[in-house]
Amino acid sequence: ADVRGSLTMRNKIFGGIGILWGGAIVLRWLISDTSAAGSSAYQSGQSGAVLFGAIMLAAGLYYFFKESS
Repeated sequence: ADVRGSLTMRNKIFGGIGILWGGAIVLRWLISDTSAAGSSAYQSGQSGAVLFGAIMLAAGLYYFFKESS
């Protein structure tokens, strides 16, 4: 079995999932109405989620478009 090829395909699949999921989180944050914000704890949680989404999007883009070596 070609282990290198299966690892490359796995990275592309997980990269695609990261792009979709992370992109959805960031897009939801961009189009949401933040003026009706709740408590400071809610704001902290929302900021953490957006940071997590941005990191997931960046990692997904990296692994999806990374050249196999």
